[in-house]
Amino acid sequence: MRKIAVWTLVTCSVLALAMPAFAGEKVTKTGEVIDSACYIAKGAKGEGHRDCAQKCADKGIPLALLEDGTDQVIWLLSADHSSANDQLRPYAAQKVKITGEMSERAGEKLLVIDKIEPAS
Repeated sequence: MRKIAVWTLVTCSVLALAMPAFAGEKVTKTGEVIDSACYIAKGAKGEGHRDCAQKCADKGIPLALLEDGTDQVIWLLSADHSSANDQLRPYAAQKVKITGEMSERAGEKLLVIDKIEPAS
């Protein structure tokens, strides 16, 4: 039951962010691609969590970016404003640089992806 509550919270947060217009500023953010449910519930991240993160993504749990330096979770959408899981899955548990349009509301951040590349 607790997993359902976390998933509901994550889904509602992403949907609430998706409701406003996507007028934001162009930015590049660096961090680790995480699966939002396991990270928020248990702090799970890193290479040891890669397989689980990919399985969670396959089940529809949103992958997100854990920003370097702030440890803030940034929600991600594809350019057509749909789930970015297919784009992000190969990068699960890896450091990336994502360029796109950032919007923020009530402390939550949403990045619409233009470009993903491995971070060096």
